[in-house]
Order: sequence, then structure tokens, then C-alpha cells
Amino acid sequence: MTSVALYKQKHALKIGDVCRYTVSYTGTDPDVSVIYLQVKNMENTGLRAIHLLNGPFMLYCHVTPCNYSARREFRLSGDAPEVAFKNQIKPGQTFNVPLLLNDNSLAHRDADETCVYQWHCDVISQIVLNPRGVVHFVFMVGNDLQQMRRLNRSTLTSLFKDDFVIGRKEQWETNWGEVLSPALHVTCQHTADLWPELPASPKSEPLHVVVLTHGLFSNLTADMLYLRDALYALETDERIFVAGCRENAGQTERGVHNLGTNVAELVTNLVERLLNCGFRVASLSFVGHSLGGPVQLYALKHILLRRGENYFKNREIRLRHFVLLACPMLGILSEMRLFILWFLDLGTLGKTGRDLTLLKKLPSFSNGVRLFRWIRPVLERLPDEPVQSALADFELLTLYANAVNDGIVPLRTSALLYLDWEGLGDVRHVKSYNARSGAELSVENTCSDKDAARVSEARNRLLNTNDAGPIVGKISEEVNSSLLDRSSSFFARIFGVKSDGSIAAIRTRREKASRIKKYSKISAKSSDLDWQSRSDGEQNAVSSQTEVDTVHIPPRASAVGSALSTVICPIPSRTHVLDPATRLRVIFHDKFYHHDSLPEEELKATGGLAKFFKYRDWRMDKQVRIARKYHAPGVTWRKVLVSLPPDAHNNIVVRRRFVNGYGWGVIEHLTENIFMPKL
Repeated sequence: MTSVALYKQKHALKIGDVCRYTVSYTGTDPDVSVIYLQVKNMENTGLRAIHLLNGPFMLYCHVTPCNYSARREFRLSGDAPEVAFKNQIKPGQTFNVPLLLNDNSLAHRDADETCVYQWHCDVISQIVLNPRGVVHFVFMVGNDLQQMRRLNRSTLTSLFKDDFVIGRKEQWETNWGEVLSPALHVTCQHTADLWPELPASPKSEPLHVVVLTHGLFSNLTADMLYLRDALYALETDERIFVAGCRENAGQTERGVHNLGTNVAELVTNLVERLLNCGFRVASLSFVGHSLGGPVQLYALKHILLRRGENYFKNREIRLRHFVLLACPMLGILSEMRLFILWFLDLGTLGKTGRDLTLLKKLPSFSNGVRLFRWIRPVLERLPDEPVQSALADFELLTLYANAVNDGIVPLRTSALLYLDWEGLGDVRHVKSYNARSGAELSVENTCSDKDAARVSEARNRLLNTNDAGPIVGKISEEVNSSLLDRSSSFFARIFGVKSDGSIAAIRTRREKASRIKKYSKISAKSSDLDWQSRSDGEQNAVSSQTEVDTVHIPPRASAVGSALSTVICPIPSRTHVLDPATRLRVIFHDKFYHHDSLPEEELKATGGLAKFFKYRDWRMDKQVRIARKYHAPGVTWRKVLVSLPPDAHNNIVVRRRFVNGYGWGVIEHLTENIFMPKL
């Protein structure tokens, strides 16, 4: 092996672009036990100061041997990082990974007992804001890491390193894309290869089309790649084909109407194209993350209004699954701080920000100023007919909500407001549980036995609260005092002032008591069975009102903290990546909620000056009206609550395979319990 670089290739990635490499090496030389892989961001290092504003021009990369699987234990052969990943390859930075030739990377043996080793590598663009931005990188495989580093350096850097070699430039600018060793084989799948417009043959098999919809400041092809891979890995009766709207990438501030219209056009065009090509479309499912939930529901409504309410029935397409992953279906009006809502109202996130704060549509020449008071917010109109009937036609409606660590989409709006707050258990134990298990969020686990015992105790206390209890009704005085005693005032937290008897403490107690009363009005009875599987006696039992002994208020989410956690978030530990037995359970509540389990609706009118002085009550009343539409008669929701470390909002969809690896359990639950056929 005389060549330093056995293979080198350069690519340019835009927003949402992915390059998936498969590296195979035939071990004909017994003296070779390792080769090296290198990925370098070729953007100018001067962009590091400003690339976050218009990019960011960074790359994500991970490398795994062919025998690695997150479902089973993976044993390392030494100290070398055989499973390697890097979240931020900044401009000018290089990511070097040794590729060991051992049993972990052994793909197969040829007829002459020659070993063939294989590795998989994903290089993903981290561009979020600029749809026209491009990040260039070089992918290289070689046998001498030091020489590869020298070959990849700029002339100025080489002069400072005192290793400038005459002729290196000529060697660097030749043989792009060529494999210079017969033992090496490299294949690359680009974004279009991973997300084809049409499925492969045969056409006779029934097709289950799954439409994925991404969220705010996100994209389909890169951010939902892990979910796409998990769906394709399923073995079901119907062949799964995953699709989604790519045009919305970088345009998520344009509002739910524009984004949903694009998704609707994608769905109808895809269905008609599949049918015209001879495919048999048997089922259709929707999976949305964050803003993708309202967007895909708007797309469904757009299809039914423009193409007819029998559009899917006329084409014999079953509506299978409608899945929401941390989606703000009720907006973010109630949980966000006033100054954040004010910035959103001003158009910080464009039309999307105004939609999420439930603002009315601005008057225009088409609707007229006189009609302004009758134009309701888009999220308030979204669950009206024919959407309610369409939701009832789905075989299963499922939502996943973060109980803690998600200030971007808080629990109440992602869980459609109504939860069995008593049967749910004290949600604050989840946050305490995550905090106590913080040692496992670091790269090296240094948790002591005493700390591990406390984590186990908190975990058991949390998991034992999954049983459903009576409907929340009257709040006992004992609960009020226990909740208030465990709370501290704002001034006590900021200035360190004791809250005993102070005016701030009294104000805090009143606020807590008000929150308790508010949550008691949005508590619903949960069930282990869906509506069709329950008997009449069980249905009547669910709808009966009983007094409550305990009510648990979830911790207040922090939008600023969640935004920071997207940049600085805990990285999964080595044991989490390699051993499934060490991973914490993320699902702690999985129940069905029905229309009859909701509390009775309070009829009250708030308007004029009363709306101004009771702004908080008005916000809650507006969300209650929207939530009750989603819980219409005949509509049953399966609500799954999860506990994830920061960044929980991206972990729940596993935006990046290893960096957001704490969400593996959520995707595993979704694929095995939702999309797998019932036995």
C-alpha cells in the first residue's frame, strides 16, 4: 500500500443534505490491522465567528462498524472508539476515526476465507437558516493518518507546522472519487437515494405510505432520517414507503397555512402518481414532530376541503396512524412568558409565530377589515369539521409529549391539555429523577453507589405511578399545603430571601393554589384500553366523577433553557451507546383518553374589560375550547408521556442518531407498538 489516500472525494451539502458512505475493505495483508477515515469541513475558518447567524456551516458525522446495533450489547475490542460521532465539525475542523479490522467490523468471509470488513458513515449538513447556503467537505480513507493530515492541510498551516512538502498540491488535486486500492470499496448514497420519489418494485404488494412532517427550523431529509430508517427496518404485512415535503425546509416561518398547503399538495400528488404507476396504496399514516403536527393536520383538512371528504375512501385508502411528537396543537399561549409571546406577536418567527400565539389573521383586501373580529386563529379553526370526522376514521391516534425539559413545546399543549393528573403521578419526580441521574448524561459515569440507589428509588417511585386513578375533582387542603410547602417564591430564588411569611411567599401560595384549581378543571380519566375494546360498564365507570386525593402540577418549563439546550446538551455516555441494559426507561405513562372521560364543560363568557383583567383565564379558556374539539365524540387518543434529558424536544425524534440518542426508546416504542401489526 504505497498511496497515502486510498480514496478521497469532495462534496457540497445544502440544508437537509446527507451523504451515507459504506466502506468495505478486504483484508489481504495480515500486517494491516487498521485504516483511517477522515472528514474535513473545507469552509473558511473565518466563518466560525458569524456562521451561526446565517448557517450554521457545520457538519455532523458518525461512524459505526457493520455489526453495531443499538438493540444489543456491543463489546469493544480495545480502547479505540469503534463507534465514533461528532456533532459539530466546524469550518476548518477535521474528524479522524480509526477503522479497526476485527470481529466487530467483519461483514463476511469469501470462499477463500478472505475477511471482508465494513463500516457505515453518515455526513449530515447542519445548516438550518439559509436554504441557499452550502458547506463543502472532503471524505478520505487512507492507511497513514499523519500523512493524511499533512495532505489535508492548507499551505499556510503546513508552513507553520514545518512539514510543507513539494508536490503535495499536485497529489491533492488528482484522483478525486477514484479508489486507489483493489482491497477498498466505497459507495455513497446521497439525499435523493435515501429519499426516493417512488418506491422500488414490485408493484403488486400493498403499500403503506407514511408521511413525515418536520418542525420549526428543521428539515425532513436530515432531521427525520433516524425515524425513516427505523420505519424501513420494520417487517410488516404492508410494504412501508416513507415520504415527506422537502420544500418546507428553511421556510418554516411562513405560517401553518403555507406549510400545510405544501404538504397537502405533496400527499395528493404522491397518491395520484403511485396509483397511475400501478402501485396499490392500501394505507396512509402521518407522523409529525413539533410544528409538523399542526402542519400535517392542516394538510389533511386542505385535502378534504379541496378534494372532497371521501377522497381517501374513493381510492380505498385506509387512514391508519396519526402520530404527534411534541406538537403544539394548542399553541404556546398559556405556558410561555409574556415577553416571549410579545416577540412572537411582533413577527419574530414570521406568520408561524403569530399562529402559535393564537393571533387572529390580519385583515386584507380579500377578507375585509369589517370581518376581522370573526376571523379566528388558524389553530382554533384547525380541529373543526371535517377534521373531527377524519380523526375518528384513523385506526389509532397517538401523541408523545415531553413531561420535562421541553420549554419549546410544553406538556399541556403537546398532550392536548387533558391528562389524568392523579394517575399520572407527581411529574416533578421525573425532573428529580433526571437530575439525579445526571452522572449518566456525561461521557464518563462517575456515579457512586449511594447516588445510584437514590436514582433507583426515584425511578421506582416514578414508574409505580402509571396506574390510573379516579378523576381529579375537588382539591383537598392537604394537597394544597404539601404543594405550597415544596414551592419557593420568585424573590426567594433570585435574591435568596426566605419565603416564610413574606409578601412574595403569600403571593406564591396564591398562585400555586390558583394553578391547582386550574389543573383540576383539565383532569381526565385514562384507560388501558381503547374505546372499541372497552365494555359499557367500563365506559360508565370512566365517566363517573369521584373526588381526588392528590393532584400533581408539572414543573414550569423554560423556553430559554430549552433553546440553550439545543446548542449545549448532554451527550449520551459510552455505556448508553453500547449497552441497552444500562439505558433508562423513558416511557412512564401510556394510556387512552376518550370523550366521555373529560370533565364537564364550564360555560362562561369573558369579554370586554373582563378579558383584559383576566388575561390568564382567557388564555386557558381558549386552549380548553380547542382541546375539547380534539376530544370530540368518537375520537380516542393514546397519550404517551416520556422523560428525556435536555435537549428533550429534539431527543424525542432523534434528530441526530447519537447526539440525540436518549430518544431511541421513544422511536422504538413508536415503531414496535404503533406501526407493528397486532398479534
